[in-house]
Amino acid sequence: MNWARAFFGILVIAVGTLLLLDNLDVLDAGEVIGTWWPIVLVAAGVIGLAANPRHWVVPAILILGGGGVLLRTTGVIDSLGFVIPVVVILVGLFLLFGRDSLSGRTEAGDSVASFSLFAGSEMASHSKGFQGGRVGAVFGGAELDLRDAGLAPGATLDVFAAFGGVEVRVPQGWRVDINGFPIFGGFENATAKDSVPADAPHLTIGATVLFGALEVKH
Repeated sequence: MNWARAFFGILVIAVGTLLLLDNLDVLDAGEVIGTWWPIVLVAAGVIGLAANPRHWVVPAILILGGGGVLLRTTGVIDSLGFVIPVVVILVGLFLLFGRDSLSGRTEAGDSVASFSLFAGSEMASHSKGFQGGRVGAVFGGAELDLRDAGLAPGATLDVFAAFGGVEVRVPQGWRVDINGFPIFGGFENATAKDSVPADAPHLTIGATVLFGALEVKH
């Protein structure tokens, strides 16, 4: 499952449900959102941490910061005094080790599973039987370099970008098809103009782009 896509889908459904219940005078949507909105930060942090444990700094800030604010908005605590110093320490770690903990080029192997949250990631595969996988970017960017890779039959890549961008680089001679829909975003397949034989290696990309971009090029 693409957890980033599921997260945004659930978020949209939740907001729509709240607005509907508000119009039916069942509850006050403004009051509910004002109290429980920090859950969004916590959930985003958990998803980011589960997807990329090595990129832990920003997810940890979201979890701790969002959790602290949630305790405050629900009246469990009266002050954020104990949360703020921890968040400041994590921000310091981000500044000190940000390059190592948030980005850096990694080897994808036969498949890729990457999620970038408020950060950037660079991946490359040298596998001669690349099968596909999942790449997500939320308020960040991701680059997947497949120029030295070969494709396994039926290779499929699932891409999700929200307020961010994903770039996929492929070698000459591949046929790349993009299926999906952009929502206030766009796809650009610079390889579409290439003339390739019918039996050329074929990569299918299933993409959902929300206020973002997907670019495929050589």
